[in-house]
Amino acid sequence: MGRIKSFKISKFIYYLTIACLSVGVIFFTYRLVKGDPVNIAKFIDNIRKYRYLDEHKGDFVKKKEQLDKNNQDKGDNSGGEKTKKDENYFKDILSRIGIENIKDPKTLFMYQMPFIRGIDNSMSRGGSREKKMPPSSETEDSKQVMAESDAEFDDSDEIEAILKDDPEIPDDIKIVIEKIEDDLGPIELTGDGPQILIYHSHSREAYRQDPNRRYTESAKEAFRSDDLNSTVVRVGDVLAHHLKELGIPVFHDRTEHEQDNYNKSYVRSLETLKKRMQEYSSLKIFIDIHRNAYKEGVKTPDEEVIVVDGERIAKMSVVIGTGKGELGGFREKPNWQENYKFALKLTNKVNEICPGLAKPVMVQNGRYNQHVSTNAILIEVGSTLTTLEEAERTAKYLAKALSEIVE
Repeated sequence: MGRIKSFKISKFIYYLTIACLSVGVIFFTYRLVKGDPVNIAKFIDNIRKYRYLDEHKGDFVKKKEQLDKNNQDKGDNSGGEKTKKDENYFKDILSRIGIENIKDPKTLFMYQMPFIRGIDNSMSRGGSREKKMPPSSETEDSKQVMAESDAEFDDSDEIEAILKDDPEIPDDIKIVIEKIEDDLGPIELTGDGPQILIYHSHSREAYRQDPNRRYTESAKEAFRSDDLNSTVVRVGDVLAHHLKELGIPVFHDRTEHEQDNYNKSYVRSLETLKKRMQEYSSLKIFIDIHRNAYKEGVKTPDEEVIVVDGERIAKMSVVIGTGKGELGGFREKPNWQENYKFALKLTNKVNEICPGLAKPVMVQNGRYNQHVSTNAILIEVGSTLTTLEEAERTAKYLAKALSEIVE
């Protein structure tokens, strides 16, 4: 009797397993045919975030207490408003660990079967990733860039694509940023040959039209030009000139990296970086010059400049990427904390020389090719609200600041 009972139980488990697998196959096939395949990658990534948050929950408690204290100091005595702020805070924490997406199964097969992504390019990518040419009026937020979804599987396909609604930097990253200090020593320039490489991933980025110095815009895109003497490349020319005058050997690479495929610009500029690093082992600092962008009405031209001796000088900001994306980001990530130290040191030096010229360091989810060196940074000089001449004036102060943090 014992054998018969055991046989029946094992047979029951066998058929139950077959039934479950069949239901699973039918479900996943239905979602695939419907054009909404599932991917478990984000769920796995959220588990990692949850573990991190659990390990550092003490830091978050302190952060919450500090936020409450700040609200109290500001005289926020409205119970309803305070409750709303608390709710938003915890809602943000829950979203970081994926609680809001637990009932959404649309992240399954593609993690194990990445080729499924190619079946329908129009399918949902979680509502956060878009592969488009840049809009004519990029916003400051849209300057965030991340790895294309295939990056986790093949570095050769890594693409930094414009995102309209990139998520904010996670709170755990913000906590790390708050602890980073400006304690980086001088960068030693040694050997023969160029020490600084200037290049431009978005080489066609141009500025606000200047009546005294007009340029021809691209037919399809505002604030972009095929004439590199009217874009950020010209700012690179001026920066290189001032650095050479200060006795710093520099190589300015004027390669056009967009070439009718904006989404491939970082892939192409990385090829340029590797090529120049092979040619010149002396290179120590790598600077990707861009310009920022705003929607009309977000800011005014006067907010984007400072005035020194009657001259308008475009503000600048250093951008650092963590290399982390929604699906884990790039396989090879930068040592972004060290890049941040360099950015912080440069920002502080610029403001020491010319107070108010440099905005605070920005940290984004992209990588910006900063994995090649801890001295690799992206600098946005000016914006769509400033002119080329105003951006060129910034280059003089930037060069002086660079010269004072190297030896």
